[in-house]
Amino acid sequence: MTHRNLPISPDPLEVKPVLTAAIRGVLARDPAITTPCLLFDLDRLDRQIDLWFDAMPSVQPHFAIKACDALPILEHFRDRGVAFDAATGGELETLSRLGVSGDKIVMTHPIRSQNDLETIRQHRPRAVVVQRVEEIVKFADAGIPNENYSPLLLIRIALPYSNLNKFGVPCIVPTERSDGLGMTTVFDYRPLKQIFTAARQLERERHVRFGGYGFAGHVGTNTTSPTNYQHLLATFRLLGQELRHRTGIRVNFFDIGGGYCDELHASRAGIVQRDLLAGISRAVERFRLDYGDDVEVIAEPGRFLIADSGAVVARAKIVTDSYFRSVAGTELFEKHKVIHLDDGVYGNLMGQIHDERVYEPIPFRRNASDTMTGPPIPCILWGPTCDSFDRIIPPESYRVPDGLQTGDYFLFDCMGAYSTVTATQFNRTEPTMLVLYRNSTGEVRRFSTKSQ
Repeated sequence: MTHRNLPISPDPLEVKPVLTAAIRGVLARDPAITTPCLLFDLDRLDRQIDLWFDAMPSVQPHFAIKACDALPILEHFRDRGVAFDAATGGELETLSRLGVSGDKIVMTHPIRSQNDLETIRQHRPRAVVVQRVEEIVKFADAGIPNENYSPLLLIRIALPYSNLNKFGVPCIVPTERSDGLGMTTVFDYRPLKQIFTAARQLERERHVRFGGYGFAGHVGTNTTSPTNYQHLLATFRLLGQELRHRTGIRVNFFDIGGGYCDELHASRAGIVQRDLLAGISRAVERFRLDYGDDVEVIAEPGRFLIADSGAVVARAKIVTDSYFRSVAGTELFEKHKVIHLDDGVYGNLMGQIHDERVYEPIPFRRNASDTMTGPPIPCILWGPTCDSFDRIIPPESYRVPDGLQTGDYFLFDCMGAYSTVTATQFNRTEPTMLVLYRNSTGEVRRFSTKSQ
């Protein structure tokens, strides 16, 4: 992957004009605000929600709250009519406290603890996902379904082209063709039949019913092409039609998962998010026509909806000049900056590990008239902990102004997803402060992510 070389201007933050005034305004209005802080632009978030509803009108979005569980953000999605994807009982409890009804929630983690099952029985999400017969047995022991609760039952299907195959039933078998012309694909419906048969047996023995049957899948993270979604829908169609033909089991509910790229990733790939959604939407409509039954299709966007609305602001705890420093086997003999920030890999920047993210932080000062001088020079960026693993690694082309000083700020863009949710308290770091603002109103709210 290539990364652009950041320009160094008299005010580097000018490359992010949407954030410039808002961030400086927040810092100016409240000098007590500490860093690191995560700022959400709710106007930007609304634009992403509107984009989804406009480009994918027939696919109900269920926000994957694992991407961001900040309560004001979840409230905003709730109020905008977005449904939710909860992976665990803890996430389901969070949504319940916000007054989100079970018919607006799908539970997509296919393996559950006893606590998960008790929470499901209490809060009644609309759909649950499984991948093994053993999970059907767990449901039976937990009294799910019952006379008051009939969830949809979805089977997670493993996809050989996805980079997220921790879960799923292997129903797609690539086999070598005898003519030596490459590979062909065999779709095996029998593992699905085994699970659905166990579910039907449970229904007969307990005189209860599931709300219907369906499939779920995930094509992989930060996907930039509709192709994998087209393959997923083709897999759903072939397996669903085969099940109906051979067993009479009708599958009518389909979860096409997450993986929709954020705007930063889209721009680096040279695509437009609207074009990606439009291609997927066309594939969904073809699927509806070809399948032969009335069907419902949902999705689990997380990163797509929230990533680009958030930005992390960190501050330089100390900046020193150096002419020699060995880092990871690399000797730097030219002049460079050694910068220790108050956020790092163990904090909001865990995406460097979790997502293999390469950050390009933009240095700036609180006062726009106070410019950084000097030519761009290399730097070494450290996080705040005592661990040498806590090093932020930007692109090789990354430079900062020679005039950068202790106390200057750094903006990390596209940080709404998988930042605070993956942050740790290693070295007892202080809880991250969230500052929420809406550009049009100047509204500011703040709270600690560790005590929401």
